[in-house]
Amino acid sequence: MDLPTPAEIMSLRVKGGRFWKWLVVFSLIAVTILAGRIYSSQSTQGFRERKKSVDSKVRILREIGNSFESSELKKDLQKIENYSADLNSASKAGSIQEKSDSLALLERTLPESMKRWSEFAETSSDKLLQHVAKESRFLKMESEDHHPLTAKEEERANDYFRMAREEWLSGNKFRRDGNHLYALVLYKRSLKYSLSSLKVSKLPYPEEYKNAANRLVK
Repeated sequence: MDLPTPAEIMSLRVKGGRFWKWLVVFSLIAVTILAGRIYSSQSTQGFRERKKSVDSKVRILREIGNSFESSELKKDLQKIENYSADLNSASKAGSIQEKSDSLALLERTLPESMKRWSEFAETSSDKLLQHVAKESRFLKMESEDHHPLTAKEEERANDYFRMAREEWLSGNKFRRDGNHLYALVLYKRSLKYSLSSLKVSKLPYPEEYKNAANRLVK
């Protein structure tokens, strides 16, 4: 058998080199495509999780805004609702950049809003607590004929007031820790229990809390 000539050996080397070269190129292309798909999937999942988080916060602020009477809160809530509507529109038909920008805008807006709202809610729920305590003292001074209240009703009213105060104190702790979202939830509960105490005591709601009573007290 004749041995390959030097020219034939060089030809094989060139062909083999080209094969490995193209193999590396195609491998890099395949890896790039796969990585892009993984990144796209992770980005989509990340967007959904972030949107789910802001949606829950908007929902809570909406509930709070409809429970407390404040023109500033209403104005702030309208801005948040507009940003939320823009985010929902972008989520359905917007580009990746539009989705990212609208989500980032709402994420930047919510923390400051929740901080302002928790400060307002703390003051508002505390004011109602003081009103309930004062009215309860006056109620005890009145005669049973003028304002009859059974022992069971008095006990329920006291329990509601106690729970209202506990929720308010817990809300203060979370607000000091910077968890304004949960502080808002607790202040709302405090508001509800204070109003429930007034209802059981057969006492009228303060004018500024009537809207909240209609929504929170069944």
